[in-house]
Amino acid sequence: MKISQFVPQASQSNAQLAGLSASIGAMHSQKAVDAGEGSQPLQLGIESIVNSWIRNQMAYRTQLVGDLNKIATQVQEIRAPLQHITAEVFRRGIVWEPTTKKPDEHQLDEINKFIGDANRFHKTLEEVLRLVHFDLNAIDDAFILLNKTYVSRGKANPKLDSSIIEIRHLDPAITDFDLDARGLPENFHWFCPAHRFKVIEKDTPSDEEKKQLVCIEDDCGLPFQPAMYKYSHKNAIYYLLNSEVIHISKFYPTDTFGWSPILTLFEKALTLLGMDKNLYRYFFERKMPAAMLMVSTDDPDSLRRERQSWEAKTKQDSNFMPMVAVSSRNNRGRVDLVRLFHTMQEMDYLPIRNEIRERVASMWGVTPAWQGAPEGFGGLTTQTTQLVVMSRVVEGDQRIFHERVFPKILEAFNITDWKMVLPTPEEKAESTRISFALQRVQLAQQAVGLGYDIELKEQNVDLENVQFVVSGEAVNTAKLGAEQQALAIMQQEQQMQAEQQQAQGGEEQGGEQEMQLSMASKPWTKQLAEMGFPFPIIKELTPDGQRLWFTHGSEDFTASLNMGRIGNVNKAVMKSFTPPADATKTPNAPSKDIERIDDQED
Repeated sequence: MKISQFVPQASQSNAQLAGLSASIGAMHSQKAVDAGEGSQPLQLGIESIVNSWIRNQMAYRTQLVGDLNKIATQVQEIRAPLQHITAEVFRRGIVWEPTTKKPDEHQLDEINKFIGDANRFHKTLEEVLRLVHFDLNAIDDAFILLNKTYVSRGKANPKLDSSIIEIRHLDPAITDFDLDARGLPENFHWFCPAHRFKVIEKDTPSDEEKKQLVCIEDDCGLPFQPAMYKYSHKNAIYYLLNSEVIHISKFYPTDTFGWSPILTLFEKALTLLGMDKNLYRYFFERKMPAAMLMVSTDDPDSLRRERQSWEAKTKQDSNFMPMVAVSSRNNRGRVDLVRLFHTMQEMDYLPIRNEIRERVASMWGVTPAWQGAPEGFGGLTTQTTQLVVMSRVVEGDQRIFHERVFPKILEAFNITDWKMVLPTPEEKAESTRISFALQRVQLAQQAVGLGYDIELKEQNVDLENVQFVVSGEAVNTAKLGAEQQALAIMQQEQQMQAEQQQAQGGEEQGGEQEMQLSMASKPWTKQLAEMGFPFPIIKELTPDGQRLWFTHGSEDFTASLNMGRIGNVNKAVMKSFTPPADATKTPNAPSKDIERIDDQED
């Protein structure tokens, strides 16, 4: 019995492949001999096939993009990361945020119509942007069509009015740049937007030729505009303006097209496809047996009859055990097992597949935890790191929409008071928000200690959103420290005087004096804080120790002192006076009026 009788397809395929390889090798060698060069025979292999395919497909971009889309949708290890990123980018939807304090609500009336019905296919705006985002990560080229209708006012008043009628996703396989012979855009095909069917082909026209490109249809009189893009559909080409199409690339943005990351991972993608096919054939088709028995015998017919008898008895009795006699002298009747397939463990299938999957996902920054891999949940530190990496990937993709997509859409709708925002998917924990707010308050306190004026940026806001505005100038820290030290010494002296007066006053005033002494023992800043001035800065004390000048925020205040205890607090005002004419003036004294602080009541 020959092996070709069991698997004739394998024998034929091997013979054909060997003959083809030999023929190609001979042709390659003959070509090298004719050229006077030595060479090795060319072999058919994955490297030659892949590289040749990429080189050939680059000349036919439509087929290339189509194949890349098939790989992105058929290979689970590629499609899953792309879907994860898209889901996180748009997980909290699209929200509107005002750019001014009093935004115009009517600016959103027109664009709100496109939120739920953006085009003729009745796709929502978010669905359109999801398709765009998938193309961005898979093909590295994404196109958005702002389909407009144009109305010309006529030759007497040559002006073009436009309005958006739909927002669509353009297939990158059939969308191209309109380039001239030098590879420059907007310099080849010209047309009038109001009469789009009239297209003039003019390669690199001069300035005088451009002036002559004027639309004469229906007495339009508008100058022709150059095409930036062209869209092919059913053997028809539609030329589009730069203002009508939004093109974005992510991984390798060039002047024209990007470079798909799938091309970088092409061998790995084909390996994953081959592994899936192998599993399918192994478990479903089973066209080739996993192994076969090689029996040395001179009577194969009797062996075949015995095998049929064993199969019949095994069907009747599952516990039937056949017996085979083997000669130990001359090795007659020897039986050999020939393995045709290896098990998954022998091929090390799962570790290899997991390694390829992680390498593929890392191209898009998707960590194992986001793919549901068990190794992705190793510990708290590992999970935190993976979440941080994934959040940065999502924020990066959102930034592309915020900077390159949304502004052009808003410009097309003449929206100036609002902006479109994709909120970050990961909400901060309550403890994190409180920690950030506390840090901002501490920074504000430090700024107050340096002499700056601190004010709330906005009133009536949540604690997590509180922000401060810093103004003014910093106070010399050495001078401020000396003043604080002098004030502290003066306060201690006043407290000592208060204690002496209490000792001499007798018991009849004991209760009131104790209260005053208790208040006087507290620092002035603490007393002011209890009175509603949490961040006071003490500036000056009168020589008699009866008046105190301090600032809170951007305002000045004066307070009366009685035995170290702060009494009445009044808002201070700046007053100026002119010194007497006979006053002695120092050489360095200023000539302007001297300012002093007094109570507002004075």
